[in-house]
Amino acid sequence: MRLLARGGVALLCAASFPLSIGQAAAAAPAQAPTAPVPTTPAPNEPAPNEPAPSAGPPSAQPCGASAARFENGKSFKMVVTRAGQVQTTNPLRPLTPEVNEVLLVVIAGKVATAYGPDFSNLRRGSGPAAIEAMLGGPIKWQPTLPALPDSITIVSEEGSPLAQLTFRACEAPPAVKAAPKAVARKKAPARHAPPKAAAEKVPPGFSLPQGAIAE
Repeated sequence: MRLLARGGVALLCAASFPLSIGQAAAAAPAQAPTAPVPTTPAPNEPAPNEPAPSAGPPSAQPCGASAARFENGKSFKMVVTRAGQVQTTNPLRPLTPEVNEVLLVVIAGKVATAYGPDFSNLRRGSGPAAIEAMLGGPIKWQPTLPALPDSITIVSEEGSPLAQLTFRACEAPPAVKAAPKAVARKKAPARHAPPKAAAEKVPPGFSLPQGAIAE
């Protein structure tokens, strides 16, 4: 009888032990406090009171409605405001038109042009009208600035390089000095012919004999 009683007590203890372990495991998660997840604003999201940045001229090409500034690092600056082409026909090669690039530029506040067969061989010229008369065709300007090369070379009339210019940034078109007005020259006063000598008058009461003056 004692053996049976001891066996029953052992079975009761074995059955209650897993139950107590399960209850402790179930109660453990409920007791652990949950840590709050930190909320950080998105890096690209602007603050509510921060003003939006103003849209300035683009720094990369094409500049579009802005101007393109080129420099050579020696305080020489050339600003390109317009770009176009002049196409002419060579009678010796009628099927292949000759194309010249034309840039309207501002140098030291004065308007000039740079023209040539390509951007690595540009010559400095005067106004657009003079370039059209020299090249023999109208300049077809583009509505906005296209993508220009990063480097432009200005050469002399003999073809030797004068300046190697590098693109720096897009900027607003610069102010241009007004061309001086042509002053009309005053005309010199017209010279009048000297009056003819008056014919000698014959004193009154004095008559010449007939035949004294040869006809």
